[in-house]
Amino acid sequence: MKKLWTMFACMLLMVSVACARDKVTQDASQLPVEAREMIKRHFPNATISYLSVDNNVFVIKGYDVRLSNGTELEFDNKGQWTDVECKPHAVPASLIPAAIQKYLGQYHRDQRVVEIKHKRRGYEVKLANGLEVEFDNQGNFRRLDD
Repeated sequence: MKKLWTMFACMLLMVSVACARDKVTQDASQLPVEAREMIKRHFPNATISYLSVDNNVFVIKGYDVRLSNGTELEFDNKGQWTDVECKPHAVPASLIPAAIQKYLGQYHRDQRVVEIKHKRRGYEVKLANGLEVEFDNQGNFRRLDD
């Protein structure tokens, strides 16, 4: 009986691993509406080069998008952005909360934002000079990493 349960568990594991493959496409309709609207609003001149749908065993975990201008975006399963990386150019100011823009204008005026991450505990902003600045969800400064 033990062998039967072990064999059943192994088969279930193999099936779940086979179902968990990521799907890669250029079809924007695979993205949630909120993600598509964000791309149109903040990156109107760029098109989707590729889109990877990150699948977990039975649910979609998130989306990775690369735009034609080199920008890389990550979205959660609801279509809310979690990471925007614009290394060839600056992250659009419209994506950066006003309190963070104000802080950066005071203390890092000559640096452009090349990446912004929105996590549960707040924002992490990476500047062109390599500094990482962390903020809480209200945009209050927390700490600076180099």
